[in-house]
Amino acid sequence: MIDLYSADQCFWSGKLRHHLDQLGVSYRNINVTDPDNAEKVFQLTGQRGFPVTVVGDQVIIGCDIDAVDKALENM
Repeated sequence: MIDLYSADQCFWSGKLRHHLDQLGVSYRNINVTDPDNAEKVFQLTGQRGFPVTVVGDQVIIGCDIDAVDKALENM
């Protein structure tokens, strides 16, 4: 299961969504403008920044495409 915590208006979130879409990867997009989802990001990372990608039990902060690709390879 892949969760992507992102915001529609965020450039970096859009870039990561586009990358996952190009790979044909199924993921759940979770909008951090909802306060409950923003709190979940804080619980996961201790930060308020996004995007945050969760691949299995690996949490990746920011638009780190290389880290996301590596995590996907290890699924």
